[in-house]
Amino acid sequence: MICKYDFSNESDSDFAVISDMLSYISPDIQKIEVSGREISVSCFDEKEKDVRSKIDRLLEMIHGGKITDREASIKTLVDHTDRKPLNTETVFPELVSRGDVTEICKGVYAYSGLFLKVFRYFDKKIREFAFQNFEGVREYEFPVLYPIDNFEKGRYFETFPHYIMFQTVMKNDLDVLDRFAAQGTKAEGIFSEMKQPVNVLRNAACVPVYSIFENTIVDEERPLCFMIAGKCFRNEGDNILELARLNEFYMLEYVFLGTPQQCAERIESSRALWKFWADTFQVNVKLDTANDSFFASNYKKLRLFQMLGDSKREFKWQIPARDLYIACASANLHRTHFSKPYAIKSSSGAYCYTACFAFGIERLTYALLSQKGLDVSRWDQQTRDEIAAYVDL
Repeated sequence: MICKYDFSNESDSDFAVISDMLSYISPDIQKIEVSGREISVSCFDEKEKDVRSKIDRLLEMIHGGKITDREASIKTLVDHTDRKPLNTETVFPELVSRGDVTEICKGVYAYSGLFLKVFRYFDKKIREFAFQNFEGVREYEFPVLYPIDNFEKGRYFETFPHYIMFQTVMKNDLDVLDRFAAQGTKAEGIFSEMKQPVNVLRNAACVPVYSIFENTIVDEERPLCFMIAGKCFRNEGDNILELARLNEFYMLEYVFLGTPQQCAERIESSRALWKFWADTFQVNVKLDTANDSFFASNYKKLRLFQMLGDSKREFKWQIPARDLYIACASANLHRTHFSKPYAIKSSSGAYCYTACFAFGIERLTYALLSQKGLDVSRWDQQTRDEIAAYVDL
């Protein structure tokens, strides 16, 4: 059975969310095809009623909410989309064939060769910028496991349940372990013998900062600044796309705790790095206001608050061969979303503001190589010089 939907009347942002979320709503969906504003959803005949019902529920979540008097649209704040990339051909198949990118499992890759060199360039540049531009930077490399209780406290399940991956183990039971050792995953019902998870795999690098500094009083004259790094995990369902959407990826983040003005100033200072890349590499990029793909009954309210509050901006690079833009970095003003549950206050007694500037290293690397190509000898001199100052090309 093929269920066809015409979303011509949807806004660009709502259509993007609908396209993303369809992958998560039912295990009975066999295939999703997008053609313009028409989406075809395939399922078995006997499952059609249930699948259609869940699609209707998704649309209700997106269109529902009490705030309906005003819609906020995505706005482009800086536009360099008129720049012509040096390369317009797809690079992903060649990256795979030459061994620079090797698939380990769906949405998870190993890196080598030129891809790894450019990956390391971005890693080094982002770290260097932090220590050159912010006072008192404290660096952390966080593990991937994080307690479920703290994830709930930070309200991640409330807004991003579809991204969450859990960590668990077999029950401490000799019979279970013996059966597993003998038969592995072929043992009937073996996965029902797992312990209830107590940890999740972190979906953003900055997550542990707020719990570490729970009940902290931040001196208003000395805002806190962190350089955070680590692997992150998100269930991307069927939305995985080459190196643009991954289940496992590496993030670097600048995290700021302080007054509203201090956080806003440091986010603006961080933007200078993006501008440096745009100018030095002369890449096709743009800066947009943004809204997250909230998967929640109050989606519309959360999206509108985010847009009207200008709390998220995305720094997008073009993937010319696919004629699409991917967010390679984002600026996020959390206000008191994290400081309230963790009681992080300023010396004046008010709750601190928090903010972060996040970089996706795989995306940055993939986007640069997509626009420059894989033949370094053809790159412009400015690009070669900048990257060669940090890694051996």
